[in-house]
Amino acid sequence: MKAVIVPQQGGMAEISTDIAVPSPSDTQILVKSLYAAVNPADIFMANMGLLVESWPLVPGCEASGIVVKAGKDAVSPLGEKFKEGDAVMGCVRLGWPGHGAWQEYFLLDAEVAIPKPENLSFEQACTVSVGVLTAFLGVFVELGVPLVDPERLPSGANEWAIVFGGASAVGKFTMQALKLAGYKVLTTCSKQSFDVSYTTKESSHGAADEEQLAKSFGADATIDYKASESEIIEKVKQITDSKIEVAFDAVAVNNGLVSSIFTAIPSTSGKRIYATTGDRDPAPDSSLGFVTKPIELGPIGRPSVAELNKHLNGFIPVIYKLLESGKLKAGEYSVEGEGVEGVLKAWEVQKAGSSNRKVIAKIASG
Repeated sequence: MKAVIVPQQGGMAEISTDIAVPSPSDTQILVKSLYAAVNPADIFMANMGLLVESWPLVPGCEASGIVVKAGKDAVSPLGEKFKEGDAVMGCVRLGWPGHGAWQEYFLLDAEVAIPKPENLSFEQACTVSVGVLTAFLGVFVELGVPLVDPERLPSGANEWAIVFGGASAVGKFTMQALKLAGYKVLTTCSKQSFDVSYTTKESSHGAADEEQLAKSFGADATIDYKASESEIIEKVKQITDSKIEVAFDAVAVNNGLVSSIFTAIPSTSGKRIYATTGDRDPAPDSSLGFVTKPIELGPIGRPSVAELNKHLNGFIPVIYKLLESGKLKAGEYSVEGEGVEGVLKAWEVQKAGSSNRKVIAKIASG
């Protein structure tokens, strides 16, 4: 089959036409890739070798597609066995042979595969998994927020949470998760207008700004991330009435700012928690009075991380119902290439910067 491969660490991506189609184990499914997304992790793996088990690497963290073969014990998180023809989406086992999504067929571990709700297009579905699973891990495991019941969502409380980078792919799902859990959400974002042109099954969208975008995904208030540290601290004090116990960094660059905010605003509970996607950076000094919890989605699917996989398996039925009901929504995207070869174009668009749209490629038709 065709695949995008990176021959060795730091090497140039190229197209290969002789990659063997993998066979699923008893607990895996083989998926025909229809749409695949491009994520920063793909670039980190290719350039730095992070999580890569062997070379050549087939990148691609998340995708949507159709099951073409299911192992005999490949049970969906919804409780039924996967079967040929099922529509799925998911985050693959990163860096593992046979699992990269930038090929015509790829493996998914059934335990953490997400059945596609009918109300999502395949394009939308391929943009969801990394962001929503990271957000749910951060909110409902690391921050210790009780997992929501989609049928009985809590009423809003007068408790604030701050999300750094709310307009990012992870940030959008984090704001929604916190909002569904009853929090008021404050986020940092840009105040400048930018092009969010994209096309969905339903409509086309043009220019907007990050503040607008963040509020459409649940933010109650926003702060310009380009403001000075002292200005940001004062804004946090004003908006939250100096009561902020929960922070989530969706863009992995705010350890210092969080430390300054929590130092300037005394804790009201003595139980502050900070979750961050920057799992490789040194954690802030614990003597500052808060616990830092790194979010580690990277090992997803691997047998060595049974607890992580169990958490994700428990989240997926909730995520499915929230997506199906429209209480949780996918973000913007841009289709930048077609066919396996088109992934290379999409990858260049991602590396060049693409505002806050998820960059995807159409691999095949269903």
